Amino acid sequence: MRQHRLLLIVALPFFGTPSGAVDLGRPLTAEQVACEERQLERLQHRMDVGYEGASIFLWRAAAGGGVYRGLASTNALAAQDEGRTREEEQLAFDLLFKSGEDFLDPRRPPRPQATLVRRDVDSNLHAAPGALYLDVVFDVAPNEVPDPTNPLLPIRITNRLASGAGQDDRAGRGIVIDDLLRPCHSEINDFDLRVFSILARTVRPSQCLVEPLPNCGAGIDRYRIVFFRGTAPLTYRMNVYSYLVACDDDGHCEYGEARIAFLLHLQVDGGGRLTGGDVQALPLCTDQSQVGCTNLGDPDLALFILPPLRPGVERQGEEEFRRAAHLNLDYEGSPHNVLEDTVNWADLLRDTAWNGGLVP
Repeated sequence: MRQHRLLLIVALPFFGTPSGAVDLGRPLTAEQVACEERQLERLQHRMDVGYEGASIFLWRAAAGGGVYRGLASTNALAAQDEGRTREEEQLAFDLLFKSGEDFLDPRRPPRPQATLVRRDVDSNLHAAPGALYLDVVFDVAPNEVPDPTNPLLPIRITNRLASGAGQDDRAGRGIVIDDLLRPCHSEINDFDLRVFSILARTVRPSQCLVEPLPNCGAGIDRYRIVFFRGTAPLTYRMNVYSYLVACDDDGHCEYGEARIAFLLHLQVDGGGRLTGGDVQALPLCTDQSQVGCTNLGDPDLALFILPPLRPGVERQGEEEFRRAAHLNLDYEGSPHNVLEDTVNWADLLRDTAWNGGLVP
């Protein structure tokens, strides 16, 4: 049996000097970045989306703590007779934590509470019961969560146009146990939030399109992707978490999860518009307790940075895939690995509202 190990981190380096017209933030220490990475890793481990092959994208949405934003996508990338295709539906949400909310019973002390709220204008919603079903779950259970696909104390939203489907809240000590309220730093600004929103609509992982042997069969991985700041302005981190539940013939099931880490450096023009970038590979973790590295040696993953689309309406094909940045992560030493590429953000975001920059 061959041993596969792959080291990967993606970088999009600077291609110019940032303009003072846009606040690009201040440098962070390596400790601040590692703190936020660990916090987001604990956060994503408590989440699930109920759709095979789907992805959840998560990021911190405020300079203070306890405010997160996310997007669930059906992530439907496929190989058709006419070539590669992408179509999807999306469910956007906010995830809010409070250190202590009151109960109806005044004798009960306040407890930490999580609130999951759907953002309707950013989501594909359905009234018909038979339509595509997307649901997002967060588990507020105390202590460890052995399997987030089988939550113990869940809050849940769906893409159904039904009473209660768009908001849920619940008290639970897991919020404090996993330290999801305390910010690791305060360097989150409007430019960062814009970048996170763009990444959530352009980055797409795919097990189905990995080369040379596409894998679109049963048991396909689902993904959770987190975005956060890097140490320098215009640097960002992205971790892709592959997770899967495997069951044997006796009905015993086990949950597995692994991380592929990426570093992004962005180029902007004087108006704060993204213009370019490129990609580099970095080593695997030498210790499983480390962050800032990949802990999956055999990813079996294709990663695309595609033009954004209008979900539920548009369908992309080979023309858009040829414009995309593309990484192919087979195994360490594989001749099919693609571990570096360029990203033409100006082209990917052309004819969209995202290329308007941040200057009025």
